[in-house]
Amino acid sequence: MEYGECSVILKQEIELLEKIRGLQIQVKGAVTGREWADFEGYLGSLAAIGDEFEALDQERVQIFTDLAKEMGFNHEGVGFYSFAARLPEPERRELSELYRRIKMKTLEVRFTNDSLTDYLSEAQTIVSGFLEEVFPERKGRLYTRQGVQADPAPRSLVLNQSL
Repeated sequence: MEYGECSVILKQEIELLEKIRGLQIQVKGAVTGREWADFEGYLGSLAAIGDEFEALDQERVQIFTDLAKEMGFNHEGVGFYSFAARLPEPERRELSELYRRIKMKTLEVRFTNDSLTDYLSEAQTIVSGFLEEVFPERKGRLYTRQGVQADPAPRSLVLNQSL
Protein backbone atom coordinates (compact mmCIF):
# COMPACT_ATOMS: atom_id res chain seq x y z
CA MET A 1 0.00 0.00 0.00
CA GLU A 2 1.20 3.49 -0.81
CA TYR A 3 0.45 5.78 2.14
CA GLY A 4 2.83 8.48 0.93
CA GLU A 5 0.57 9.21 -2.03
CA CYS A 6 -2.41 9.62 0.31
CA SER A 7 -0.44 11.96 2.51
CA VAL A 8 0.70 14.07 -0.43
CA ILE A 9 -2.85 14.48 -1.75
CA LEU A 10 -4.20 15.41 1.69
CA LYS A 11 -1.45 18.03 2.09
CA GLN A 12 -2.23 19.44 -1.35
CA GLU A 13 -5.92 19.67 -0.45
CA ILE A 14 -5.05 21.54 2.75
CA GLU A 15 -2.94 24.01 0.76
CA LEU A 16 -5.78 24.58 -1.70
CA LEU A 17 -8.28 25.13 1.12
CA GLU A 18 -5.92 27.74 2.61
CA LYS A 19 -5.72 29.46 -0.79
CA ILE A 20 -9.51 29.37 -1.13
CA ARG A 21 -9.98 30.96 2.29
CA GLY A 22 -7.41 33.65 1.49
CA LEU A 23 -9.21 34.42 -1.77
CA GLN A 24 -12.56 34.53 0.01
CA ILE A 25 -11.16 37.17 2.36
CA GLN A 26 -9.89 39.12 -0.65
CA VAL A 27 -13.32 38.83 -2.30
CA LYS A 28 -14.97 40.27 0.81
CA GLY A 29 -12.44 43.10 0.82
CA ALA A 30 -13.11 43.81 -2.84
CA VAL A 31 -16.86 43.86 -2.26
CA THR A 32 -16.68 46.12 0.77
CA GLY A 33 -14.18 48.36 -1.03
CA ARG A 34 -16.25 48.30 -4.24
CA GLU A 35 -13.25 47.16 -6.27
CA TRP A 36 -15.21 45.34 -8.93
CA ALA A 37 -12.31 44.56 -11.27
CA ASP A 38 -10.47 42.86 -8.40
CA PHE A 39 -13.69 41.09 -7.43
CA GLU A 40 -14.02 39.54 -10.90
CA GLY A 41 -10.39 38.42 -10.86
CA TYR A 42 -10.76 36.80 -7.44
CA LEU A 43 -13.89 34.96 -8.54
CA GLY A 44 -12.02 33.58 -11.55
CA SER A 45 -9.19 32.44 -9.31
CA LEU A 46 -11.66 30.82 -6.90
CA ALA A 47 -13.28 28.91 -9.76
CA ALA A 48 -9.90 27.64 -10.98
CA ILE A 49 -8.80 26.55 -7.51
CA GLY A 50 -12.19 24.94 -6.93
CA ASP A 51 -11.75 22.87 -10.09
CA GLU A 52 -8.25 21.88 -8.99
CA PHE A 53 -9.56 20.91 -5.54
CA GLU A 54 -12.36 18.83 -7.05
CA ALA A 55 -9.88 16.91 -9.22
CA LEU A 56 -7.62 16.26 -6.21
CA ASP A 57 -10.58 15.15 -4.12
CA GLN A 58 -11.68 12.67 -6.77
CA GLU A 59 -8.12 11.32 -6.89
CA ARG A 60 -8.08 11.03 -3.08
CA VAL A 61 -11.40 9.17 -3.06
CA GLN A 62 -10.12 6.76 -5.70
CA ILE A 63 -6.90 6.08 -3.78
CA PHE A 64 -8.76 5.51 -0.52
CA THR A 65 -11.27 3.25 -2.27
CA ASP A 66 -8.46 1.18 -3.80
CA LEU A 67 -6.61 0.95 -0.48
CA ALA A 68 -9.81 0.01 1.34
CA LYS A 69 -10.38 -2.85 -1.12
CA GLU A 70 -6.78 -4.00 -0.58
CA MET A 71 -7.44 -4.00 3.17
CA GLY A 72 -10.51 -6.19 2.80
CA PHE A 73 -13.37 -3.69 2.88
CA ASN A 74 -15.98 -5.02 0.47
CA HIS A 75 -18.51 -2.18 0.49
CA GLU A 76 -18.17 1.29 -0.96
CA GLY A 77 -18.40 4.37 1.17
CA VAL A 78 -16.29 3.05 4.02
CA GLY A 79 -15.68 5.83 6.52
CA PHE A 80 -12.24 7.36 6.77
CA TYR A 81 -11.75 6.43 10.41
CA SER A 82 -12.84 2.81 9.80
CA PHE A 83 -10.23 2.72 7.06
CA ALA A 84 -7.59 4.45 9.21
CA ALA A 85 -8.16 2.10 12.16
CA ARG A 86 -6.63 -0.73 10.12
CA LEU A 87 -3.47 1.18 9.26
CA PRO A 88 -0.17 0.81 11.13
CA GLU A 89 0.17 3.36 13.95
CA PRO A 90 2.51 5.90 12.27
CA GLU A 91 0.47 6.05 9.06
CA ARG A 92 -2.82 6.14 10.98
CA ARG A 93 -1.60 9.03 13.11
CA GLU A 94 -0.32 11.05 10.13
CA LEU A 95 -3.34 10.48 7.88
CA SER A 96 -5.81 11.09 10.72
CA GLU A 97 -4.12 14.38 11.57
CA LEU A 98 -4.17 15.49 7.94
CA TYR A 99 -7.82 14.46 7.61
CA ARG A 100 -8.74 16.46 10.73
CA ARG A 101 -6.91 19.48 9.33
CA ILE A 102 -8.90 19.17 6.09
CA LYS A 103 -12.14 19.05 8.10
CA MET A 104 -11.13 22.18 10.04
CA LYS A 105 -10.03 24.05 6.91
CA THR A 106 -13.31 23.10 5.24
CA LEU A 107 -15.24 24.57 8.18
CA GLU A 108 -13.18 27.77 7.99
CA VAL A 109 -13.95 28.07 4.27
CA ARG A 110 -17.64 27.43 4.90
CA PHE A 111 -17.83 30.04 7.70
CA THR A 112 -16.00 32.63 5.60
CA ASN A 113 -18.35 31.94 2.69
CA ASP A 114 -21.43 32.18 4.94
CA SER A 115 -20.15 35.47 6.35
CA LEU A 116 -19.78 36.93 2.86
CA THR A 117 -23.17 35.61 1.80
CA ASP A 118 -24.81 37.16 4.87
CA TYR A 119 -23.09 40.49 4.20
CA LEU A 120 -24.25 40.52 0.56
CA SER A 121 -27.78 39.53 1.50
CA GLU A 122 -28.00 42.30 4.10
CA ALA A 123 -26.57 44.86 1.67
CA GLN A 124 -29.12 43.82 -0.96
CA THR A 125 -31.96 44.14 1.55
CA ILE A 126 -30.83 47.61 2.58
CA VAL A 127 -30.47 48.85 -0.99
CA SER A 128 -33.82 47.33 -2.00
CA GLY A 129 -35.53 48.97 0.97
CA PHE A 130 -33.92 52.29 0.16
CA LEU A 131 -34.99 52.13 -3.49
CA GLU A 132 -38.55 51.22 -2.51
CA GLU A 133 -38.69 54.32 -0.31
CA VAL A 134 -37.19 56.57 -2.98
CA PHE A 135 -39.35 55.12 -5.77
CA PRO A 136 -42.65 54.08 -4.17
CA GLU A 137 -44.16 53.36 -7.60
CA ARG A 138 -41.72 50.44 -7.89
CA LYS A 139 -43.23 48.65 -4.90
CA GLY A 140 -45.13 45.47 -5.56
CA ARG A 141 -45.20 43.49 -8.73
CA LEU A 142 -46.54 44.53 -12.08
CA TYR A 143 -48.00 42.12 -14.61
CA THR A 144 -48.66 42.37 -18.33
CA ARG A 145 -52.04 41.57 -19.86
CA GLN A 146 -50.73 38.06 -20.53
CA GLY A 147 -50.03 37.54 -16.82
CA VAL A 148 -46.24 37.70 -17.13
CA GLN A 149 -44.43 39.60 -14.40
CA ALA A 150 -42.99 42.86 -15.71
CA ASP A 151 -40.38 44.97 -14.02
CA PRO A 152 -41.08 48.68 -13.82
CA ALA A 153 -39.13 50.75 -16.30
CA PRO A 154 -35.63 51.19 -14.94
CA ARG A 155 -34.63 54.72 -14.02
CA SER A 156 -31.25 56.19 -13.49
CA LEU A 157 -30.41 57.21 -9.97
CA VAL A 158 -27.54 59.59 -9.28
CA LEU A 159 -26.36 60.07 -5.73
CA ASN A 160 -23.69 62.30 -4.33
CA GLN A 161 -23.29 59.98 -1.34
CA SER A 162 -22.03 56.44 -1.04
CA LEU A 163 -24.61 53.96 0.24
